[in-house]
Amino acid sequence: MKSKLWIFVTILIVASMALAACKPTTIIETVVVEKEKEVIKTVTVEKQVEVVKNVEVTPTPLPKGVVKITIFVGFGTGTSPEQQAVHKQLQDLYNSTHTDIQIEFLTVPWAERITKYSTMLAADQPPDIALPIGVGGIGEFYKGWLDLTPYIEADNYDMTRFSGATVDIHNYPGQGVLGLPLCVYPSAIFYNVDIFDEAGVDYPPAKFGDAYADGEPWTYAKLAEVAKKVTKDANGNDANSPAFDPENIKQFGWDGWDWNSPIDFSRHFGDLPGGGVSKDNTKSLLLEQQYVDAINFNKDSIWTWHIRANGEQGGAFYTNAGDPMGSGMVGMWEVNTWMGYAWPAWTEKFTWDIGAVPAGPNGKVLVTVDADTAVVPASTKNPNEAWEVMKWLFESDQYKALINNYSCLPADKEILTTWVSEKTAAYPGVNFQVFVDALDYLEPAPNHEAWKPNYTKINDVMQKQIMDVIAAGTNTDVPAILKAANDEVQKLLDEYWAANP
Repeated sequence: MKSKLWIFVTILIVASMALAACKPTTIIETVVVEKEKEVIKTVTVEKQVEVVKNVEVTPTPLPKGVVKITIFVGFGTGTSPEQQAVHKQLQDLYNSTHTDIQIEFLTVPWAERITKYSTMLAADQPPDIALPIGVGGIGEFYKGWLDLTPYIEADNYDMTRFSGATVDIHNYPGQGVLGLPLCVYPSAIFYNVDIFDEAGVDYPPAKFGDAYADGEPWTYAKLAEVAKKVTKDANGNDANSPAFDPENIKQFGWDGWDWNSPIDFSRHFGDLPGGGVSKDNTKSLLLEQQYVDAINFNKDSIWTWHIRANGEQGGAFYTNAGDPMGSGMVGMWEVNTWMGYAWPAWTEKFTWDIGAVPAGPNGKVLVTVDADTAVVPASTKNPNEAWEVMKWLFESDQYKALINNYSCLPADKEILTTWVSEKTAAYPGVNFQVFVDALDYLEPAPNHEAWKPNYTKINDVMQKQIMDVIAAGTNTDVPAILKAANDEVQKLLDEYWAANP
């Protein structure tokens, strides 16, 4: 939704391109699954809904002496009508119990976040808090956030309440602590139990580091082997059969990482950073073996092994489902916990469960993680009041409300202890402990979404020139693809450092 993270948001696009307020209308609901840097997939369906009008930037007058704290929502999840309703409840609760400070949530569509936020900065009307926002969103305005360290130290704020790994994610070298840990979205292997049972194939292991049922190591090579057994053509042949028809596949064994993001998940194949550039942000890594292996695995899963839908198949295959697993025609999918929004729909259609992430070729198990937080813009006119509001939002009751609103694991250790039991009660038979165990295997810094020079431009290059062309099949020459993309990324890095010595 992968801080995107990739993250899920729902944007309502009215046919007239203008939002009408407070009356039912026929719209095209576009379920948009996004990372904080790009839109990956959209699925449209026409229906009648009550349209919620976007909040305008125009400030609301308050009595003299009362400080208004504006909370900007749009860098990730939190923008659907249902999520806005929760924010409104929190806003009303705070405003009814405080007199010197009032809060207002300002919600903008994800696609407009950069324009809206930049406009507010240019008009000298910055918001006071951005929530929720992940590593990618922070990267888009990397040097524009307030270091919270002085506030944490002055209040002796208890950072030990959070899982240590989640604190590290939001501690940036040279920038300080930019946010308090809120949401954690580790990845795992979701799988369709019904598909496995019908094929007579053993499930993925539930514990990290455990072998597969046949005693062989649970690796990505083993995952591909298993995926072939549960991939079926229209005649019921699996991908191992000589009679298998790759032009007429009705069920895929694997849908890759997230929404077609082998760049971000490349760290499964090596020890280099997963964002495509070196730790010092001066060199493109796209020609390193780690990236070659990750891109080749992705390409082969589509065009050689046929265990994963290509771009055309995927677009048509999931039109009415909203996500790959939701189609009921995918055996396994490695994706983050922010898919929680889809769990009720999955449960109605099929039995599903969660397995451990496999080991990479280097034998290491690594979990790619998205993480949401709340940050304070460095240009806020009300830093002290913003900190007070942030502390209130992170008190237990409000914290739980936000966690539930964003479908994520809580970074707070105490609240996390009840998370598994609550989810298990809601979804009996699903092993949610896998996500808790995943916190011991999180990718080390830098996070795959961490800032890099020319952040958006470089991410666009990697999406459009690598991932999109392979998914479409317009170019599957991996060495040539990576060479061209590497040259472009290196050029963007060099341009940035030439202008910012």
